[in-house]
Amino acid sequence: MKMSRAAHYTKLAIGVTTLSGLLWGCSGVPEKDSILKDARSTFSTAKNDPNVSTYAQTALYDAEKALKQAESADNSVQMQHLAYLAQRQAEIAQAVGTRRAAELERDTLSKQQGEVVLMSRERELSQKAQQIDQKAREAQLAQEQAERARLQAEEAQKQAERLLAQNRELQEQIKELQGRQTEKGLVLTLGDVLFETAKAELLPSATHNLNKIADFLNQNQNRNVLIEGHTDDRGGDAYNQGLSEQRAESVRMALVQRGVSPQRIITHGYGKARPIESNATETGRQKNRRVEITILNEGERW
Repeated sequence: MKMSRAAHYTKLAIGVTTLSGLLWGCSGVPEKDSILKDARSTFSTAKNDPNVSTYAQTALYDAEKALKQAESADNSVQMQHLAYLAQRQAEIAQAVGTRRAAELERDTLSKQQGEVVLMSRERELSQKAQQIDQKAREAQLAQEQAERARLQAEEAQKQAERLLAQNRELQEQIKELQGRQTEKGLVLTLGDVLFETAKAELLPSATHNLNKIADFLNQNQNRNVLIEGHTDDRGGDAYNQGLSEQRAESVRMALVQRGVSPQRIITHGYGKARPIESNATETGRQKNRRVEITILNEGERW
């Protein structure tokens, strides 16, 4: 059943409008100078095509309008989108003009020539129609691919922003824990006041700091942990060595209980061997009684 000319052009106009709308959101177009040059060239070819000026004036007008907007665009991104749209609309104008002229020629031939000539011409016209349909499908596919790329780029940007916000939050947590940066990584110190006197058991007052450290480690899975226990010089060597090892182990267990993988943690006890202050004063001895938690730099091991 043949479609009336009015219905045919209505359908064609809807198709052009839809394709233009889809192409509007396209990203990932060629370099700006090249796309604008291509758009001008394609528009010029369409404008000089008598079939276009006769049968596709609306599509040609849309292409010219988009090209002018591209040439006066405020920024490069807008220019590229408009130039890309102008080029595609000019191609559509050429396709519409060619198809309409071919249809009219077919009508003329049907009146003037015999059935054999008409069938041959119809095959040629059918091939042209298939080529036009193929171009439309390719344009649609290109639009869909460009849209997916745009959405992926937006998601990557959002992910980067989320990671940046998380990093700022973690830096605030580090600041709260009063950590110090070294070549090996970030060093946090748990003082003697967080343990039972002369024992390895952690006091409830250590919970806040341990929670913060565990949160940091659970959000940074590629950072390993070194826990080192130290004592002052009071008591025998064996006693101090054992106490330093036990306190380091207590901290390790506390972090594991908070979700940190035990494979990421190693402990050492140094007894009185590594003081940071003189043991001649009570203040110095208290500072020497400590557990140091080193959150190693990203990707490093012990």
